[in-house]
Amino acid sequence: MDTLRRTFRRRHRKDYSEINPMLKYFLFFENFLIWLVGLAMTAIGAYVLYIKKKVVKDAFDFFLDPSTLMTTGGAIIVFITFFGCMGALRENVCFLKTYNYILGFIFLGEMALIILIFVFYYVPESRDKLGIFPEKSLSEAIVKYGVEDDDDMVNLIDNIQKTLQCCGMDNTDDGYRGWAKNIYYNCSESNNSPEACSVPHSCCKIKPGEEINILCGRKVMQYDKNGNIMDGPYISRINKEGCVKSLGTWIQTNAMVLGGILLGILLPQMFVMCMSRSLRDQIKIQKSKWNRPKRYHDNRAFERY
Repeated sequence: MDTLRRTFRRRHRKDYSEINPMLKYFLFFENFLIWLVGLAMTAIGAYVLYIKKKVVKDAFDFFLDPSTLMTTGGAIIVFITFFGCMGALRENVCFLKTYNYILGFIFLGEMALIILIFVFYYVPESRDKLGIFPEKSLSEAIVKYGVEDDDDMVNLIDNIQKTLQCCGMDNTDDGYRGWAKNIYYNCSESNNSPEACSVPHSCCKIKPGEEINILCGRKVMQYDKNGNIMDGPYISRINKEGCVKSLGTWIQTNAMVLGGILLGILLPQMFVMCMSRSLRDQIKIQKSKWNRPKRYHDNRAFERY
C-alpha cells in the first residue's frame, strides 16, 4: 500500500532528472577556473606584447618569445575550456562533444610525447636520427642575440645556457663555437667589438655562491692559420657543449621523471574526459525522455517505486 501511495505522489510531481547535478556543476566550475587562468595568461601576455611593441616576423620570433607563448597558450586554454564550461552549464551535447574531441587530440599528443621520451631513454642514438630538435632555428637565436632589441629573447637564451650549463645552440661538444656567427662575438679581423672572440657570460662555469663575472667569456675563441675556429686561452672558464646536445642528454637522464610527470597529467585528464562523456550521455537520455509519451513516464515511475 505504501508503495502505491509513493507511486501516486510521484506521478503528480516533476519527472526525475537523469542528469547528475554534482557531475554537471563540478565539470562547470573546474573548466571555469581554468578558463579564468587562461584569460589572465592571455591578458598579461598581450599587455607585455603591447608594451614591447613586439612584431613577430617569423616562427623563430614566435617560439622564442615568452610573451607570445603565454598569449597563445592562454588563448588556447580559453578556447578549449569555453566548450567544457558552457557545455556543462547549458547541457549542450554539441559543445561537450567538441570538448571531448579536443581533449582526445591533446591526449594522443601527450601519449606520443611519452613514447618519444622513453625511446630517447632506451635508444639514445635515435635522438639524432629523428632530428626533432630545431637546431637550425635555434642557431638563428645566436645571430640575433644582442643585435635586435629584444630583451626577452636575450634573457631566454641566457637562462637556457645557465640552466643546462651549455653554450651555443648546436648539437655538438663544441657548441660554443656557434657564437662566431654573431656579429659582436665573431673572431674575424674586421670585428672591432670588445666582445670579439668571446661568448656571453651565461656560458661561464659558476660555482655555488660565486659572483658572476660578466667578462668571464672573453677571448675563449681564436682562429688558426687556416681560418678555423679553435679554443682560446681562457676556454676553461666556460661550458663548451652545445645546448641542443645538453638538452638531449638531460631528457635521456630524466626520462623516467618526465614520463611520470606526463602520466600524472594524463590521469586527471582522462578523468575529466570520462566525466564529460558521462554528462553527455545523461543529457541524451534526459532529452529522449522528454520526447516520450506521458504514459511511458508513468510506467517508468511505477517500475522505480
